[in-house]
Amino acid sequence: MMRVVQGMLVGVLFACVAGSGMAQEASAKRTTFYVGGGMGPEGSSLTNGDMPFSVGVMHQLEGRKLVLGFDLAGEGTSLDSTWGKSNDPVQALSMNLLIGGNLADGGRVKTDAALIVGLRDTARYCAPSFLGFQCYADADPTQDYAINFGGVVTVSFDSIVVGLRATSESAQIVAGVRF
Repeated sequence: MMRVVQGMLVGVLFACVAGSGMAQEASAKRTTFYVGGGMGPEGSSLTNGDMPFSVGVMHQLEGRKLVLGFDLAGEGTSLDSTWGKSNDPVQALSMNLLIGGNLADGGRVKTDAALIVGLRDTARYCAPSFLGFQCYADADPTQDYAINFGGVVTVSFDSIVVGLRATSESAQIVAGVRF
């Protein structure tokens, strides 16, 4: 399941990069790259307190208002029971697809919004190893996932992008470039 999602994300990235490399006007600037960060919750025995972060790409299709993209984020808590640990709270990884639209295009100023839908790991576990491996007999751990959802809104002025990204696990300020 995880390999399928990773393959889909690589495909979307390739499509965005290939689409932005096709012939277009220099002033079109339809691709947005952003990074985000926010305040994490206070850590506890079952809650990870690391700062949430995200890295994402959105691309507006030529001649349309449709915006597609993806992002990867460290947000929320995943309980780790590998390497001899028991429910150790670590930062969860979420892999998300974005679909939305260009809300306003005033030439130099553009506003985009997208829904975020993806998967977030919630737990990793396996039988303990007595020989120093991550899991018994050096097996891969079992991972549990949950649905991750939310939205991102960006405003760009020329090539500078700022915005907000909010999901069920975090709220972040994003900044980036539009090219």
